[in-house]
Amino acid sequence: MAALLRSGSFLRIFSGFRQSWTTNVPRCEALTLQTTPLHTNITRLLSAQKPVENVRSGQGPAQGIDKALYRIDTDIRRTGRIFKKDIEDIFGEIKALRHATSTQSLLLLRCCGSLVPEELPEVRNKLVQDIWETLHELRIPLDVSHYNTLLRVYLENEHKFSPTAFLADLEKNDIEPNRVTYQRLISRYCQDGDIDGATKILEFMKAKGLPVGENIFNALIMGHARANDMESAHKVLEVMKGSGLEPSSDSYKMLLVSYAEQGDIEGIKSALQECEASDIHLHDRDLMEVIQALAMKGHTQHVPQIIEKLQKVQGYQQDVMNLTYRLLNAGCHEVAYQMFSTMKTPQNSNGETGPAGFFFIKHLVKSGTPSSTIVHYCQEMKKQGLNTFALEAALGAALSNGLPDVAMFMLRVMNEDGAPLRAHYFWPIIIHYSKLGQLDKVYGTVKEMVTLEVPLTLETFKIYVIPAALGQDDMDAMIGSLKDAGMSLSSVINGCIAYFLSNGDVVAASNLLSRYRCRLTNVFRRELAEIYVKTGEAAATSVVLGQMQNQNQETAAGGDQNNEELNQPASGRDQQDVAGLFLQDVVWLSRKDAVSTRVLPILQEMENRGISISKASAASVTSKVGEQMTEEVSGLLERLSSGSLTFQPLTRETQGPYHQQSVDELERRLLELENKNLSTINILSYLLPAYARNKDVEKAEDLKKKLDAEQYPISAGTYVLLIDMYVSVGKLAEATTLLRELEAKEPDTKLTPFKFLRLASLMVQEGQLEEAIKLIESHALESFDDNREAGIMGNMSRRMVDQLSDTGDTAAVRRLIEVLLKSNVVQPGASIFGPLIRAYLINEDLAGAMKEFEAICREHRATPFKLELTTQCINLEDADKLQKIMDMSIEIHGELNSLYDMVFAFVECGRIKQAKKLLETPGLRAFNQKLDNQCQRYLDNGKITQLENLVTVTRDIFDLDRNMMYMNLIKAYKQTKDCDKALGIWTSMQEENIQPSEPFLQELGSFLKENGYNVPFVIPESPAPTPAAVQEASSASPRTMFTEALAARDFTSAVSVKEQIEKSGGQLSIQNRSKLVEGLVQDGRISEATKLTQDMLITNCYPVARVLKYLIIQMAKAGDVETITFFGKYIDNNIKKRISFDNARCMAYRVSGRSEEILDDLLMQIQSVPEAEVSTISQHFPRGGLMGIMEESPQLLPKVTNLAEEYASRGMTDPANCVWMHLFSEGRYSEAQEIYNKHISGSSTPLMFRSILDTARKTNNTELPERVMEVLEARPEVTPVAKGLVYSCWIDVLGELQKFEEGLNILNKALETITLEDMNTTALTKLKAGLLESNKSFPYIIPVKGRRNQLNTKSSSSSSSSDSD
Repeated sequence: MAALLRSGSFLRIFSGFRQSWTTNVPRCEALTLQTTPLHTNITRLLSAQKPVENVRSGQGPAQGIDKALYRIDTDIRRTGRIFKKDIEDIFGEIKALRHATSTQSLLLLRCCGSLVPEELPEVRNKLVQDIWETLHELRIPLDVSHYNTLLRVYLENEHKFSPTAFLADLEKNDIEPNRVTYQRLISRYCQDGDIDGATKILEFMKAKGLPVGENIFNALIMGHARANDMESAHKVLEVMKGSGLEPSSDSYKMLLVSYAEQGDIEGIKSALQECEASDIHLHDRDLMEVIQALAMKGHTQHVPQIIEKLQKVQGYQQDVMNLTYRLLNAGCHEVAYQMFSTMKTPQNSNGETGPAGFFFIKHLVKSGTPSSTIVHYCQEMKKQGLNTFALEAALGAALSNGLPDVAMFMLRVMNEDGAPLRAHYFWPIIIHYSKLGQLDKVYGTVKEMVTLEVPLTLETFKIYVIPAALGQDDMDAMIGSLKDAGMSLSSVINGCIAYFLSNGDVVAASNLLSRYRCRLTNVFRRELAEIYVKTGEAAATSVVLGQMQNQNQETAAGGDQNNEELNQPASGRDQQDVAGLFLQDVVWLSRKDAVSTRVLPILQEMENRGISISKASAASVTSKVGEQMTEEVSGLLERLSSGSLTFQPLTRETQGPYHQQSVDELERRLLELENKNLSTINILSYLLPAYARNKDVEKAEDLKKKLDAEQYPISAGTYVLLIDMYVSVGKLAEATTLLRELEAKEPDTKLTPFKFLRLASLMVQEGQLEEAIKLIESHALESFDDNREAGIMGNMSRRMVDQLSDTGDTAAVRRLIEVLLKSNVVQPGASIFGPLIRAYLINEDLAGAMKEFEAICREHRATPFKLELTTQCINLEDADKLQKIMDMSIEIHGELNSLYDMVFAFVECGRIKQAKKLLETPGLRAFNQKLDNQCQRYLDNGKITQLENLVTVTRDIFDLDRNMMYMNLIKAYKQTKDCDKALGIWTSMQEENIQPSEPFLQELGSFLKENGYNVPFVIPESPAPTPAAVQEASSASPRTMFTEALAARDFTSAVSVKEQIEKSGGQLSIQNRSKLVEGLVQDGRISEATKLTQDMLITNCYPVARVLKYLIIQMAKAGDVETITFFGKYIDNNIKKRISFDNARCMAYRVSGRSEEILDDLLMQIQSVPEAEVSTISQHFPRGGLMGIMEESPQLLPKVTNLAEEYASRGMTDPANCVWMHLFSEGRYSEAQEIYNKHISGSSTPLMFRSILDTARKTNNTELPERVMEVLEARPEVTPVAKGLVYSCWIDVLGELQKFEEGLNILNKALETITLEDMNTTALTKLKAGLLESNKSFPYIIPVKGRRNQLNTKSSSSSSSSDSD
């Protein structure tokens, strides 16, 4: 192994760590903290600052702050600025933790000055004052460096303060000022031109023997200049030379700025000549300060002469942006625009210019510039061709900054310019006024929308206007106000109905319609059906349905004419048969075993109201109800379709819920019926499935024989339960017999995924592989559903494949895995492929295992059985294979994960020296969660020696939680009852200078006492239990109480018990904490769930992926960008991918109205990322989130397009694919084709098109699938299944339009190139039903679902990426 570690290629693996921690630090001379760069301070912080123990978690609270400060440092080095929000985030963490280190507080103070150019000096000064007061309140130790930093920030913000008062404060706190303190106090006097005050400080310094440096001379130049004595200011340079100090560029910069403040252009030119003669080089940043001084003092006529001298070297763009922010804050708009005009316009890889100046427009708005001035510069940009979407950008900035008046001004100007206005532009304005309780302005906004002829969509009403109004007005007052705003009664009532239905309140909707009689749009039909199926409110539902169906209602004119969504014409089939289509929806949505009971009540109410349906709909409902049809339902359908009903007033009836009885209750009821000599056949039909669920085989078999003898039809659901019962007890023959019976009686009925996997697993166990494969193929799922059940299905599949791998038959194992993947039962991953590698190793075929491993890594980015492969290579000392494993692991899991995995492998093999060598990688930090998990595995498997070795080799890792490691070792020695070794741990911790935690001492002390050993330390007392805990202590342990509280959904008690457990030094498992998080979210207690998750993340662990994803999605829906971003700092990339983190973060930005920020962030990422990391950026690109932004904020399309261009230039075409889908869906085919030809046509990346098909279905647009098919036909590598998706969508849309014959023509055309198995069987079933209703034949046999939607992950046409990635 020594040769292995000396291998150049192997060492290369770890070189990236050195580079990332010790190099690549760009120079940024101006951005320093006193004389030390900010980066250096943070590096020292990260490497030398010992974290202070967190009372609650046992982890360093500084960790999150460290990361945030390091990120800020990166921003400063890249752009020369940071944002106030970044500082506030860190400040918030410090307040929450109530602690910060001295170095952290020093760095936070430093960030509040000129490094935040976007903010006004007074805003920055208030921020630093708040931080300063909080540091004192928290009693954080402050020394003279903190006071000096505060002075510097005061000077940069030009804050007026008294130097004498400042010195008095130092004396009060017993802090001795140093040379830097006096220098900055002199600068304060000089800012006001107070030379006398500065002289007094100089004399004091002289008396104390403190040296006078260049900074003091530079301050004196400023002081004399502001005292209007430029002659003395210039003479300071001669005094410097006489003192042995050569004036630097900083000295001349101060002189130039002084001349600029006086408007003395000749003095500026003279000073520049002196610089040139003295060979002093001035940076562009220095000249920009001169420009700023000229502008702020009103001498703008001289600015062009200084602009000519700018060299525009590297970093110029960012420096101009920082200057522009400062100029706009000062109201110097003209000079700011001049400077902006000197910037290089962005270009894509083909040299085409993109829109520029978004930052300029955004800050114009933010800085409070008058609306007319904003419009002037926007029009100027459009005129110069710099940004054709400048007004839209100004609108977005106004909305995101909460400036509704400015936003409305922009909207009016855009309307005058002919730009299309969308309803969602007004949503933030309505929200703003709603939060302020200004209902009159909400109505005013609606009136403005009417005036500007902007369609008020249903979403505008139900999500924004109505919730805002009902908070202060009653329903009638709101309706009157909206009518006064120019809305028609029909539009208002439709909006109110949309609001009630979105909340599932069909009763409120019916009450409203009883008072306001107008026709409803039929877009509510499907939603109404869903609510009815869920609630069973037949009477109220019939009211709403009647208003959609009846065409003799009053319809107000005017307001609807510009609103396509609310004013759909009541004509054709939609007018005549909306009730019939509603009934079909109800049948489709109802459970198969409850169709008849659900349909009957609504049919009765429809007959009472006189709501008619067509004969075709009656026939369709009859067909779908099938065997459950009763005479009563049939008679009602016949009367409803007779055409003889007359519309009648409403009546209301309610229907009680259905209650399922237990086995005991059913048996008691059976006995009663038998005693009364009544028929028992019905009760027996309920008992049979109940016995099957209870796995009571004997009773179930006896009862089934009895029912068979009576020739009573057993339902498909009961068959499924019986099959599962036999599988549970291992009776394969009986299970397969029943399955064949079920298939013969109900060929369309399928087992649930859990049940068919259990049966297939039993078949594999009994050696019936072929039968198992046939079963899985016949039950193939339409698509993989990554829900909470996916993990269970994955585990079941892995165990089944594991059984087969015991035989060592690699071909059989591979075949079974392929079938599971093609059937969408599992997704490719290490878990499912692990048994295949294991089969090779069972056959001692390491070469074959490596070949298979490499193929899986390349194709599926998974590393199955990696530890076992690695340990075999280590034992064989096969360096080449070990190198291959490491390279592939790094590519998939990253360097840190891979390095630790390699360490664990060496420890597993007993190669301690090699493991320790790996852990000496420079810059390596602790991965506490991964180490804790590995320790737990050793404990679970009784590998005490390996655990001891791991504790030994990790001793010197920076930031490692040694208490955690030693706590695991204590648990191991408790297992082996080795008190001597346990006591030796305490001694070792003293040698390492580690302070044992209280839980550690309690654990060790109790163990020693239990075994009769003397305890050489004081055992800390456990916290007193809560009264509730004392009350229940005799009956249940805290963990039992926690479990019971969760089961009862008593989350308040669960949180209380959790805190009790933690106070006593214990800790709940990740699984239990995850359940608590999930329960809190479900209970609407998002903030508590968030806090619990934050506590977990800070300690380097997190909830299970499913729960974490659930929580983050809820936060995204609430627009909680900051918390999601905080989470992202602690979640590793693999978990982020599993939970769609980047999409959720993007959604949060969009929901909070900050879409532009996330686009800027994505652009900055791709522009700054090294070539080697582009693939990583690609994996985390929020495809679905980008689609949402384009759909909701079309004004940002140019910016998104520019972003796509940038990504495409780095070889990543997914963003361009998203733009193509968006343009295509909007019917902008020529623009879409341009994007396609430019970036997508030659790309090997799979083509995404799912969102286009979704749009086609929503809008019933047949042109979209037709055009998509034209695109796919031009791609020879497209799979038949991909084409089948498009043709299926096409047929679905035609079916919705009742054009079934055209749908059959499309199917005939499709079958020229693909097969029926490639089609979506749902589309085929609907087409067949439609043709039969029209008395047409369907000439094909619909296949089973075996191959539906089985898109290969390597296909050139992907339908899912846009939605899920």
